[in-house]
Amino acid sequence: MNSMKVVAMVALCGCAGVARGAREARVERLDGHGVSAHMLMVEAGSVLRFVNADANPHQIYSNDCTELSSTVLNPGDSYSTPVGAGPKVCHFEDLLSPLAPGYSGAVQVQGVEEEQGLGDG
Repeated sequence: MNSMKVVAMVALCGCAGVARGAREARVERLDGHGVSAHMLMVEAGSVLRFVNADANPHQIYSNDCTELSSTVLNPGDSYSTPVGAGPKVCHFEDLLSPLAPGYSGAVQVQGVEEEQGLGDG
């Protein structure tokens, strides 16, 4: 009877870990006015998705974080990329409209929390 309780608890804990790891991608939308958010906060390792909802092509470029740089995104195209390790700040712009302030922004990548207290003791 106790072994069934242990198996059930292990299964529940395993599912909770999977649910935490399966996050939806953060979406940055590009339209005729610019990007949807000029400052995003994401966790290290999460996925960031750029969606071109504009009638014009765009190309994301980041000198700070090359993983954000995309190929040309034609209208309706999207680009998804995992964000690297943090903490860091990634600035980005539209390479096809580098002087348009509406098409630039920054992504603040939070570092992975280190587990504390394990093995102390």
